[in-house]
Formats: sequence, structure tokens, C-alpha cells
Amino acid sequence: MGRLVSDFQPHPGSDDDSGCAPEEYAWVPPGLKPEQVAQFFRCLPEEKVPYLNSPGERHRLRQLRHQLPPHDSEPQYCNALGEAERRELKRFAQQRKRENLGRGSARPFPLTITGAICQQCGRQIRGGDMAVFASRAGHGACWHPQCFQCSQCGELLVDLIYFYQDGRVYCGRHHAERRRPRCHACDEIIFAARCTEAEGRHWHLGHFCCFECEEPLGGGRYLLRLGRPYCPPCYQARHAHYCDACGDPIGLEQGQMTYEGQHWHALPGCFCCAGCGRSLLGLPFLPRGGQLFCSRPCAQRPPPAPRHAPARRSWGGGPPAGSEPRFRRGGPHRHSMPELGGGGGGRVGGPPPAPPPSPNPPQTPPLGGVWGGLGRRGGAGGKQEAPFPPPFLFLFLFLLRGRRLLPGGAHPPPPPSSDPPPSSDPPEPPRPPPSRPRGCVLA
Repeated sequence: MGRLVSDFQPHPGSDDDSGCAPEEYAWVPPGLKPEQVAQFFRCLPEEKVPYLNSPGERHRLRQLRHQLPPHDSEPQYCNALGEAERRELKRFAQQRKRENLGRGSARPFPLTITGAICQQCGRQIRGGDMAVFASRAGHGACWHPQCFQCSQCGELLVDLIYFYQDGRVYCGRHHAERRRPRCHACDEIIFAARCTEAEGRHWHLGHFCCFECEEPLGGGRYLLRLGRPYCPPCYQARHAHYCDACGDPIGLEQGQMTYEGQHWHALPGCFCCAGCGRSLLGLPFLPRGGQLFCSRPCAQRPPPAPRHAPARRSWGGGPPAGSEPRFRRGGPHRHSMPELGGGGGGRVGGPPPAPPPSPNPPQTPPLGGVWGGLGRRGGAGGKQEAPFPPPFLFLFLFLLRGRRLLPGGAHPPPPPSSDPPPSSDPPEPPRPPPSRPRGCVLA
């Protein structure tokens, strides 16, 4: 590519040097004055103008590599060419340069001539307009600057380098492909006597292999996806479709039905009506909401409820209707706070049922002491006379007294004392002191 492009570069001291500021553009058409260079680039899209350090300059470099591949003309850029293939490549490159290669000449169309017709768009080029001339196409052939493009890929011909054949201009890549096939794997021109052809593409015999596992595919079965060959196992693992009805992958040997990006097994149980289950193989169907129906009544019918749909349950509610409660009253299950009772014989099941409210509820007597209140709550055969204090109060009293609960919820026995045991009756309230009569004098 470097030698090909250098053949068209003007000498720094030649008459083609128009004095354009080289610091503004990475390349300019030779033989133009500064104002003519600006007129030429105004005809091109802004993103393709090769300003220095701009996207246009990077686009030009990409197009040079793409339109003028170096391995199309120089053997040293090719891989593993035989001696006969190297000679054939040199002969091929010399013939193209001699018969087809040229460079367009950009200059204003003469004012003395009425005008000409663009070879690409068919519109008129008036006097004074910028035009591109190709000597191999004849003296009267000209193009608009934005129309001087490859007849196959439609890209602007980079640096006005073209290859002319059969009345059309091409870039170097596509002109070479018109004469010789190009390997789709290594991107080189094929000069061997034999090659592999599939789906309009060509490969060297040793380059036709699976894109994933690189297993040779010559003489075997293969599948193409985006121009890349795959062996059947790799294609099945990476690109197999899944059935929208059963969710299983569709094998390469299995038939499938496709509609607007959806896939089904070509089986009566998969490709069927979503309403009545009737097979749709070979029958017209009605798509509705990602599902297929056999008729309009089936599509208008409400969808059937799922057979084993789990019942919904809210956070605050009880068990759903028709379901068994999670905990059975009186059943063997753990409770977050077991009952306190003598000998661990408390009730295992939930709290005892509350008695029906009475019209005159009794007043709760004050606790006569910490252990007295606990004794009234627990004990063997004791009666529940006062409500049990809340858990946080019990913990506070436990830390205050330094006591430790025994297993089973029982309390340690109180220390022996000579005082009589506390009675189960509530203590009597203290009597007030006798009032002193007024007007009396104590002796």
C-alpha cells in the first residue's frame, strides 16, 4: 500500500505543489490553489474532511487500509505463499497497475463549456463547479467530488485512487475481487488451483474450519451464521433457538416454526392454540399478545387460570382461604416465649383463651413484691390472680437481682426465712393514722 500510494505523491519541488497550508489537512488534491482546496472539501461530508488530528484523518487512514490492502500487491504481506503463488501475485499486481489503476484529477469545470453530466448521479456539472476527472474513463467523463466513489461499496475513493474496468470505477479491494476470489478467513486473494465455496464466499482449503473450535469442515456438514462457518455441535451450543411453548432447545434435526422472532417445535403439542390447545400445523392462526390462537373466539376468551398457582398471601393477614393454618392450637411446636409454671408443666400450644369480658371487671391488685407476684403467676396448682409482667420487666428484675433462670422456666427457690410464707390473698392496704381532734390539748 505504501508503494502504491507513493507512486501518486507529487514531488515537493514540482509544479503540483500549490502552496496549501500542510498543517491544516492531512492530504489535499494535487494541483489546486488554497481557495480551490477549500471549495473541493466543501463538497464532502464534514466528518470525512481529512483535517489534521480529526475524525476525518482517522477515517482516511482506515479507508487506505481497507480499499488498498497491501497483501493484494506485495507478497511479503501474505502468509505461507508457495513459489508459484508468489509469481502469480506479482503478475496479477503488475497487470492491474498497467491496465486499471489511475488517480482522479480535481479541478474547476471550465467556464467556457456549457456543462457536463456526472457519471454517478446524472446531474449537471456547471461551469466553475469543482469536478473530478478520470483519464482512463475518457476526457469527457467527470464526477462531482462527493460522487467519485466505488461502484460496488459506494465509499468515497480515498485520495482519488481508482481502478477502472468495464466503464466503472472501483476501489482496489473490490476490483481485485472481480478478478480473483478472496479468502473469507485470511482476507487474501486466492491463487491456488482449488478452494472452497459456500454461500457466495470463498476460503482456502485449509482455512475452511469452524469459527468456534477451528475444526476443519472440508467435506463435512457445517452451518453459516453472519458469514462464519460452524460445526453442528458449536452451532447448537451457541446459536440454538428455544421453544416458546416448552422452553427446550430446538435441535438441528428437529423442525421448527418461526414467527416474528418467536420459535416453536414443529410438534402438535408446541405449535398449538393458546386457548383450546388445537394444533396449528398447516393451519392459519391469529397472533395476539405473543400467543397464537386458532380463531377469534379463542383469542377473546379469558385466559385460563394456572393449574397449580400458589395462593397469594399478604404480610398482615392470616393464612389464605381454603389452606391449612400454619400452627395448630395445642400442636407440638416451639413458642417464642414458653409459659412459666411449676415443674415445667405449663401449657404447650398458644396462650390460654381469654375469659369473656364481665360488665364490672375487677381492679388489678398491686403486686406485693417481686417474688410474690411471680409466685402468684406460677407455682404448682396456683391460680392466676395477677397478670404476668411483660418480658422486658422480667429481664430488668432478673438483672437487678442477679438471679438465673433454671431450665424449663422455673425459678430458684427463695432462701429460707423465719417469716411466714406469703399468703395468696392480696395484702391489705395500709391504714391511715388516727386523726387528731381539733381544739384538744394533750396532757
